[in-house]
Amino acid sequence: MKEFRDTMCLERIVKMGQYELKEAIENELTERGYLPISQKGFLYAQGDVPVLLVAHMDTVHKQPVTTICYSEDGGIMMSPEGIGGDDRCGVHMIMEIIKKTRCHVLFTEDEEIGCVGARDFARSKIRPQVNYIVEIDRRGRNDAVFYQCDNREFTEFVCCFGFEEARGSFSDISIIAPELGVAAVNISAGYYYEHSRHEYIVLAAVERNIDLISEMVQTPTERYDYMERRHSFGQLSFEDAQLWDFGGFRESSRRHKLLMPASDEALLIMSGYETTCATDYLIDNRGEVYRYLPEIDAAVQSEGAEVYNQDGTPLTFNRKLAKQMVVLTLESALELLA
Repeated sequence: MKEFRDTMCLERIVKMGQYELKEAIENELTERGYLPISQKGFLYAQGDVPVLLVAHMDTVHKQPVTTICYSEDGGIMMSPEGIGGDDRCGVHMIMEIIKKTRCHVLFTEDEEIGCVGARDFARSKIRPQVNYIVEIDRRGRNDAVFYQCDNREFTEFVCCFGFEEARGSFSDISIIAPELGVAAVNISAGYYYEHSRHEYIVLAAVERNIDLISEMVQTPTERYDYMERRHSFGQLSFEDAQLWDFGGFRESSRRHKLLMPASDEALLIMSGYETTCATDYLIDNRGEVYRYLPEIDAAVQSEGAEVYNQDGTPLTFNRKLAKQMVVLTLESALELLA
């Protein structure tokens, strides 16, 4: 079997019509050992990794792409007919990601005219058993859009891979995620000025996010449930506002975080005092420090603690060294220890 870059590179993908693309993806998935299910409105294939990757196969452009242009340095791709990066970039990226890790995949039809294929999938009897959903159908390079899904642990997990939480209105996962009851995010696919003939694709952003999403889906996690954001008032939901008092936000007593252990050589500063014993301490992606308690196999945040390298620079969070851990409030940890 030829490599996907040879048989269905991004150039070829943007030139296909929606139904031609659907057939080509189905054939490619079959050659890779998947058992694709092609139904009205969508193409689905079950994977081994409990993550569902989603992209749509249609574009807003009526005229097919016949001419592809590149910037002088070859890093930007566009077309006078409208390049259709929304969402052919997502299709391309998914097919590259599943070379490295065998996720579940879903390709939908007619997203641009009302998420038609996503609604067809939601009405089907297919219910993938996954821990979360990643749609790749967002402009730009760094965005992570969660729409009405308000699972803060999931948001924190996604953003620790270099993405930034952003706002959006609606996409396929707005229908699929609540139907499956699992958290979902829409991540940047590297296109800009979508829905216009001036749309272009930044290839470095496409490649970057292929690597980051590949790393994300290969990181073991628990299942993240879909938690609906009820109403909003500024940046806070009314649900959240009920938990707000003058001392700050009252957190749940139990949650999960991606934490990295401090090295044996790290310096721990506690309330201004330095110690070299940092082996039971961990940090999150913001540099906040936690103490691991082996008796209850959980971590507790250490207020006033900081961890540094031997040269005095702050210890840098490395996702490859981190793992999901239970984090408890101090009160809950003391109850368990007692």
